[in-house]
Amino acid sequence: MKKLIFTLLACLCFGIAEAESLFYRASFFAYKCVDNDNHWNEWSDWEPSKIVLSIDTDKETITIYSEQEQRYIILDRGDDDQDAAGGEQVEFSVIDQDGDSGVIRVRAQKNSVLQLYVEFSNIIWVYSGLQPL
Repeated sequence: MKKLIFTLLACLCFGIAEAESLFYRASFFAYKCVDNDNHWNEWSDWEPSKIVLSIDTDKETITIYSEQEQRYIILDRGDDDQDAAGGEQVEFSVIDQDGDSGVIRVRAQKNSVLQLYVEFSNIIWVYSGLQPL
């Protein structure tokens, strides 16, 4: 099982060597943000989604084609890690189109559901149920 999860993460993050862009569709998304008192709100409810995202292995970018397109440049790749819930993940330091720094985590849950987290100091999005296109 652990080898399967690692293989899925490797395919999602790095793709096949010849691939320039890998495209995925998210089945759901949720978010949470910081309120006026600088406290994190609860996660939103899961919303159905058909949002497409791409990982360009040549340009080292991740693009999320939501209502407002989000483009992230990968600055650094962290170590592969196992999280507290038993999932496998890899973390990337990124910068967005506005110059803001954040983190993107690609995660395979213990049940092999693939997720992509986009984290900044005031908001976190999660795209879940990623399926290759």
